[in-house]
Amino acid sequence: MQFEQIAQQYNPMIHRIMNKLHIYKNKEDFHQVGMIALWEAYTRFDESKGEFAPFAYSTIQGRLKNALTKDAAFSDGTVLTGEPALFEGVDPEPTPEAATLVHLCGDLLEGRAKDWFNDPILGGLSNPDIARKHGVTPAAVRKWQQAAEKKLHDEFGRMR
Repeated sequence: MQFEQIAQQYNPMIHRIMNKLHIYKNKEDFHQVGMIALWEAYTRFDESKGEFAPFAYSTIQGRLKNALTKDAAFSDGTVLTGEPALFEGVDPEPTPEAATLVHLCGDLLEGRAKDWFNDPILGGLSNPDIARKHGVTPAAVRKWQQAAEKKLHDEFGRMR
């Protein structure tokens, strides 16, 4: 059977795997990864070792998971470039009221939650940068972020 026929036959499988993995961004890119994985499965398949469909499924799913991991790592480490066109017409200095509010929010927090709040707001660091600075994992920094957000939500919820 020619690959074009295989591609047409297994295209729904690629879409099912993408849905199962909750891929909703860059669908065309991930579909292309799935088609390349199908091609790899097609070229590497050995009939003596079993059926093609399960082999193709696991190959496609594995490649898509790898691509998701790489995509997530890229977006975690991506920071805005600060190109002037992106911020044209925006005042780079915060108003005195905004600066006061930021400092009040920071004063409500303690420990690592305060570190998480101060590092990106005052230091301009991303979560991966904060993790490297403090020698912890990005997951730990996300926990600090959640603690800070909960504390601020609770404090400002009482003020209403």
